[in-house]
Amino acid sequence: MRMLLTLCALGVFILALAVLVAGDRFWALDLVTFFWQVFTLAVLAVLVLSLPLGGMVARLAALAALALCLVPVLTLPAAPDNAPGAKIRLFTANLYVGNPDPRPLVKLLMREQPDIVVTEETRPDFAAAVHDSGLYPFETEVALARADDKKVFSRYPIRDVRQLDDLPGQPVERHAMRLTIETPAGPLVVYAVHPDSPRSLDRWRERNAYFERLTASIRAESKTLPVVVAGDWNLPAHSPFFRQFFTATGYRFARPGLWLSVTRFATRLARIGYFGSTIDHVAVSPAVRVTDWQRGDDIGSNHLPVIVDLALPSTNVLASLGKGGGP
Repeated sequence: MRMLLTLCALGVFILALAVLVAGDRFWALDLVTFFWQVFTLAVLAVLVLSLPLGGMVARLAALAALALCLVPVLTLPAAPDNAPGAKIRLFTANLYVGNPDPRPLVKLLMREQPDIVVTEETRPDFAAAVHDSGLYPFETEVALARADDKKVFSRYPIRDVRQLDDLPGQPVERHAMRLTIETPAGPLVVYAVHPDSPRSLDRWRERNAYFERLTASIRAESKTLPVVVAGDWNLPAHSPFFRQFFTATGYRFARPGLWLSVTRFATRLARIGYFGSTIDHVAVSPAVRVTDWQRGDDIGSNHLPVIVDLALPSTNVLASLGKGGGP
């Protein structure tokens, strides 16, 4: 047992160190961050077992591994402050192409009453069900296939809808959608995102190029403009690429705390609990505050919705300064 614990402790220490040092250069190491919180709990278990049953090497290695695991947890991008302002509720969910029934989604929307809805993997029958609910007089008119199956519904008028183009020399299959919503507090820019899942090295590179293009567009926005980025990012919060996005943009990460709730889960284990990753996110510009974050109920997808209450500046001045948007 002592030898086994020593090997386990050394193994998790080496893996944690490798992810922190080289996770942005090696696809396989970056994939570990999809399960970073589970990995952290596993390291904690090794440490607890090593205290009575392991030797000094196992204890020190497990303790060092746990310290390394806590670095991404304790250094998550800053959360936005709470502040007075015009309240807007935003709802985002990956509906899952294998989801057969739109009724749980519509029921949840009727209960939570979000003002803006951003969906991914949106089938025509789901779009029709939300449209027929009468909750949202405005929606994006871009064909679902052209919008990478993304859809935005709103209580307020939508204008200037467009897909971002490619960066020179970096063609990607999917593109973020940028649009402006005329809220009572003034224009709010929304980026709806859903890059490809990094299930292969090529897809990993595509996802990273997707965020490079998104970052370039956001950096071109007015610094005072209220902007929200929402969707299925296919990017865990503990990935180095996640931190790079927030460092480059100066945006804030809407989150419930340091220990994140799972949003993408294994459906076969759903009766026991939600085991998986946190990849459905909302980011906001410095002009936007967040007053509440919650995870929505199961809607028959393999993702859980994210519901965020935003506080926008109660003036049109800030928004008017930023008209024109990204490149």
